[in-house]
Amino acid sequence: MNTKTKHIIGYSGTAVVALIIGAAAGSGGSSGTATPAVTSTVRTTATVTAPAPDAQPASAVTTTVHAPAVTKTVHAPAVTKTVTTTPKPKATIPGDGTYQVGTDIQPGTYVSGTPDSGNCYWARLKGTSGSFSDIIANNNSAGQSVVTIAPTDKVFETSGCNDWSRR
Repeated sequence: MNTKTKHIIGYSGTAVVALIIGAAAGSGGSSGTATPAVTSTVRTTATVTAPAPDAQPASAVTTTVHAPAVTKTVHAPAVTKTVTTTPKPKATIPGDGTYQVGTDIQPGTYVSGTPDSGNCYWARLKGTSGSFSDIIANNNSAGQSVVTIAPTDKVFETSGCNDWSRR
């Protein structure tokens, strides 16, 4: 076997071994989940230069061997971001109900027009036990009502009133 043949077989063998290793590394199993994929293609070229058998020492023969392209797909983990927003408390309060301050309604000054029912009752409360000691302030009105709900109030109760609008 001459030097030219050894070089061609040696480089060709190296290219084939590299191809097999690359294909084995790229053949992974499926994880069952969809993930974004990154694909790259690698082309391997081996160039062998051997002296021509009957040529002068300065001459050379060049043989180029092209290996098939190797494609490897890499799966990146999926990125999930969950954003939860809390709705702001209303700037308007319905005329009947019990509302938690800071959750259902915002602290501030509210006004309710003359009640259609003839009587508007409201109460600022520091608790929900139903005890008289929970009442911070309250009022019965047949006309327009104005109330300032403090950030320290726990609950605002209203009954028979028209809707309350924030001033």
